[in-house]
Parts: sequence; structure tokens; C-alpha cells
Amino acid sequence: MKWFVVGSVLLLPTLLFGASDTPKDIVPRALNFLLFAAILYYFIATPLRNFFRSRAEGIASELDKVQAKLKESKTALESAQKRVQSAQQEAENIVETAKREAVILKQKIAESAEKDMELLHKQYDDFMDFERRKAEQAAISEILDELFRSDAMRLDKTAYVDILLKKVA
Repeated sequence: MKWFVVGSVLLLPTLLFGASDTPKDIVPRALNFLLFAAILYYFIATPLRNFFRSRAEGIASELDKVQAKLKESKTALESAQKRVQSAQQEAENIVETAKREAVILKQKIAESAEKDMELLHKQYDDFMDFERRKAEQAAISEILDELFRSDAMRLDKTAYVDILLKKVA
């Protein structure tokens, strides 16, 4: 079938153009052309076939390389997307943790401030108590010094000891 198609394609132009008023050397010309085509086929067919086969194999290998690179890039893309998602999740976790820590820290600061205020109030109350006692002692000392210096009240040593014992007890 192949030879029939090749032969008809090769002979069809000669049959079509051979119907002119020119000399009838169509048969030798056709034979020369067929001989030329056969020789050409004999010498060029195998290298031409090898050229096209190697070209097809080269294209196929390039296609395989491109497909391999495409698969690698897809896996790299998926890996990058997974890393981005995990980074986003980690960022959300960090933000949540920071918010919780901020609330806890705020509570601790408030508690610490409240304790400090209570401590300051207690220290103030203690200081006021101390100052009141100090003022009382100063007043008592002043009155006693005045009494001891004046001649209005002369007590002997036994009376002083009794007064002191009552004061201490």
C-alpha cells in the first residue's frame, strides 16, 4: 500500500504534464526520475530516519526533563505552602500565648500594686503610731523634767522606785 501511494505521487505529475505536444520521451524521463528517487532514498533514507528518530528521542528526553522539573517544582510548592501554613499557625499560637501572658502579667501587676498599697498603708499607720508615741514620750519627759527640776514636788528614792515599778508593771 505504501509503495502504491509513493508510486502514484511520483508518477502523477508525469502523467499530468506528459500530455503535451512535446516529444514522447516521457518514459525515459520517468525511469530516470524513478532511478534518481530510488538512489536518493537508498542513500538518504537511513540517515534521515536516524536524524528524525534522534530528534524525537531528544524531544522526548527534554519533555521528560521538563516534566521532572515540573514535578519537583510542584513538590517544592507544596512544601513551601505547608511551611507557610505551619508558620502562620505558629504565629497564631505565639499571638495567643502573648495575649494570655499579657493578661496574667496584668493581673500580677495589679496584685503587686495592691499589696504594695496595703504595705504602704500599714507602714504609714505604724509610722503615725510611732510618731504619736514619740510625741507622748516627749511630752511626758518634758513634764517629768519640769517636775524634777521644780521644788514643788520632792520625793524620796523609795517613792521614785514605787512609781517606776507601777509604771513598768
